[in-house]
Amino acid sequence: MQQEFSIFGLNAEKMAIGAGFFLVVWGCSVSVLGGSQSITSFIPTFLGAPLLFFGYMARAQPNRRTLWMHIVALITLLTFLGGLDFFRPIFAGQNPFSNPLAALSKLMLVCVGGVALFSCIGSFVWARKNKGESSDGPTED
Repeated sequence: MQQEFSIFGLNAEKMAIGAGFFLVVWGCSVSVLGGSQSITSFIPTFLGAPLLFFGYMARAQPNRRTLWMHIVALITLLTFLGGLDFFRPIFAGQNPFSNPLAALSKLMLVCVGGVALFSCIGSFVWARKNKGESSDGPTED
């Protein structure tokens, strides 16, 4: 029997920590290497930092894991939705890569936020299905 939900061999907390770390590094790298003068180039960092923090808190405080992971799920939802802005120029008949670094950052937000959100939802569903399960088998609600 599987002890917890995992994707790519990572549970939801580790996925949040990894996604948060990646977004922080990505946002800082794109901003510095791209020579951006705009604060908006740090948006992946602004979303990744709380994701990293709350993912860590879920691991550090297992008794409050549910609270921290619901906050993580909200942040991953915002990350995913923010990245959908990549598609706006496409629907307006424009080239989304007119600013390639911004376009890549939006794609990263969609991809990383989507995978992390899928991990959170999968973890919540798994926990709900296995709630109250003992060594004797599942209990009825």
